[in-house]
Amino acid sequence: MSEQPAGHELPPLPEGFTLPFFYGAFSNIGFDYLLHDPDARRAVAALLREDPAGRHLSPAVFEGSVCLSFNYQLYFAQFGGQAAVTQEIELNVVAHPTAEAARVPRLTYPQYAHGEDQTRILGFCRIHVACDNDGAITAGVRLFNEPKHKAGFQHTLPVPNATTADPKAADRWKVVCGKYGTAAADGSFTPADTYFSFEADLGGLSARPVSAAPFTEYGSRRVDEHGPGPHHRPLAAPLNVFSPYAWYDLSDGSDPVGLTVGGADPQQGRSKPFLDLIEGRSPAGAWVFQSPPVAAQNRPYWVPTA
Repeated sequence: MSEQPAGHELPPLPEGFTLPFFYGAFSNIGFDYLLHDPDARRAVAALLREDPAGRHLSPAVFEGSVCLSFNYQLYFAQFGGQAAVTQEIELNVVAHPTAEAARVPRLTYPQYAHGEDQTRILGFCRIHVACDNDGAITAGVRLFNEPKHKAGFQHTLPVPNATTADPKAADRWKVVCGKYGTAAADGSFTPADTYFSFEADLGGLSARPVSAAPFTEYGSRRVDEHGPGPHHRPLAAPLNVFSPYAWYDLSDGSDPVGLTVGGADPQQGRSKPFLDLIEGRSPAGAWVFQSPPVAAQNRPYWVPTA
């Protein structure tokens, strides 16, 4: 019997980690930006070259355009002795392994957004990840070498538990990402302490259910090899969401998203060059998933006393 090639071995898990990681509840909104001009395309390729995993990736191309995508996540996880609530924002280049270019299907952006890449070769190379949970940061760095750094968040989400003080919250997403530990008592950040923020009102827009998951997320793992300097081997991991996403086609020129870059500099990662490429542009599409409620405490009623 012939020996299985070493390339088929799975990456070992660092001590203390197990996979898969199960999400107890998950809210996720993302926006895709198509960049067609040559300067922007060169800038996106440069972002990949600066990443240990991205050096082995090429930008996906949809009818001549490359795609940058950012998404916000709020999720809950249960462990045997603790529970965790985490927020993070990923800044991603949609990309594929350069060595597998021949297998990449030729798709339009709407076909990609609908999940028609059944090979799942097209995935996310994370350029910068802001996160407020130390455990999630450690896991992301140890498992996938994510460029993941500590940040703080203030959010307004469209959830069933709408606040009577702000009825418009039922239709609006608003997320501010800033320096961790600098938020005021009401959770707000000053412009000087803000990295970036976005606000989106998808009310009145129609969405289609799409089979976008699993999302392939590209990273790397440091390996011991001969030669000077660190060596990173690229890897891919699927993120599976067990229900359809809602995708909003924004190609008609509707622009429900406002992105603002703040005055603070993360000093780590490459968020500013990424944000400079999409600031002032209109997204081609938005995608949303929110875990449905699983229980409800209802309004009380009077109990007779006689």
